[in-house]
Amino acid sequence: MGSLNRSMVRSMLILVSFCFALAALDIVSADFANKPALGINYGQLANNLPSPAIAVQLMKSINVGYVKIYDADPQVLTALANTSLPLVITVANQDIPNIASGSSNADQWVQKNVLPYYPATQIFMIMVGNEILSNTQIQSTWSQLVPAMENLQASLAKNNLDGSIKVTTSVAMDALASSYPPSNGSFNSDIAGSVMQPMLSFLNRTDSYFFVDAYPYFAWSSNPVNISLNYALFGVGTTAIQDGQLQYSNLLDAQLDAVMAAMAELGFPQVKLAVSETGWPTKGAADQPGANVANAVRYNSRLVSRFSASPPVGTPRRPGAFIPVFIFALFNEDQKPGAVTERNWGVFYPTGTPVYNIDLSGGNQGSTYTPIIRSGTNNNTFSAPVGAPASASATASPTPTAAPASASATASPTPTAAPASASATASPTPTAAPTPSTVQQWCVAKTGVSNMTTLQEALDYACGAGADCSAIQAGNACYQPDTVEAHASYAFNSYWQSTKSEGGTCSFNGVAALTTSDPSES
Repeated sequence: MGSLNRSMVRSMLILVSFCFALAALDIVSADFANKPALGINYGQLANNLPSPAIAVQLMKSINVGYVKIYDADPQVLTALANTSLPLVITVANQDIPNIASGSSNADQWVQKNVLPYYPATQIFMIMVGNEILSNTQIQSTWSQLVPAMENLQASLAKNNLDGSIKVTTSVAMDALASSYPPSNGSFNSDIAGSVMQPMLSFLNRTDSYFFVDAYPYFAWSSNPVNISLNYALFGVGTTAIQDGQLQYSNLLDAQLDAVMAAMAELGFPQVKLAVSETGWPTKGAADQPGANVANAVRYNSRLVSRFSASPPVGTPRRPGAFIPVFIFALFNEDQKPGAVTERNWGVFYPTGTPVYNIDLSGGNQGSTYTPIIRSGTNNNTFSAPVGAPASASATASPTPTAAPASASATASPTPTAAPASASATASPTPTAAPTPSTVQQWCVAKTGVSNMTTLQEALDYACGAGADCSAIQAGNACYQPDTVEAHASYAFNSYWQSTKSEGGTCSFNGVAALTTSDPSES
């Protein structure tokens, strides 16, 4: 009898150990479903980024909830081991036909990119391709997308991982033929039945997420007459847009609900939705209004506050729904092609210095720099009559730039147009203005700054946040002397002189100071 009891105990211990093992395997998917902190996109289209190990430390410093990468880089997978950071890895667009062609190819991909790292690295999602439905140059791949997803799902099942690792893909807003009003959302006719219907069926059957890249910045910047900046920035006091019984006070909600309406039109109203990319650029050219640090702070901090809320807020169409969100991006990436904005989406410079401060868990949302929106360089805040309908051209996407997977922000989404509110820009509560001085002062770069990288970053910030830097461009009046110190002094002073009455300061992370000596006379 004692022998039987010992045998039973051993059996029970084995069973308990097995249950714990299953729980350990399932914990990453459970984390995704319950973690309110937002995720980050970790792109590497640059030649000056820190090591993956340092990148992971930076992620932790801003309380990242989960991570998405645009490949299955072994160095990144290794760096994320034992960090408890859930990870989304990506199948390159060019690998989709091979994986779709046979289950053995999918098995090889999983054996190479998943099994050596999991579960130490908490891979919980495989993204099959990146915005491939926006790339007409690989249109022949579109029909192979769902077969590739099916083959990877089967391979995960062979390894008893299909309950812990889900399979999906990412779709840009230009997959929609219509997005305004949101209830009219529908997919393009060339993909609706052939690609989207079987994809949604797959996602519904496997309890996975439909991932969409949604950028209110692109929608607003392509149609600023009919879409107010305040509406794009989650601004307080925005005139709500009525769509039947639903009201929309911000553009992202309208974009997401347009996607949900398109899914419902194909018979899948309950497929779970996630935002694979969203964000706001911190710098742009003169013809890219609104791309600056102040607006990026506003958009991303309000985004975090909204989507990290507990209980979840959801959208007008799905109130209370948990919608995972990944901010684009961790770093500014200097090798991304296209406009200036394309290289300026990061929350960190490649040096590891924050472009602005943010806490993706929903904690402190303050910024090192005081964000001040004002009229002037790169801060245009267009207005239009309240209730002005969007023109048909408002749904036209900017021409996307062909780029590697990590340059996904170049695929411009179809805007969800909305009438502009009369209040185009929500003015922040100004900090106390300094006591006026009868002594004239200028804000200049401190003498003897040794870290030229920090000084250059502060110069970039000033030019992006409202300083008029046209005079220090090549060939213009103040280009010479062509030194970082001279250009920084000009930009710092331009910024400070135009914002000091609203609380603007002369600090720039400690590399600037006030002087009573006119720098133009030195």
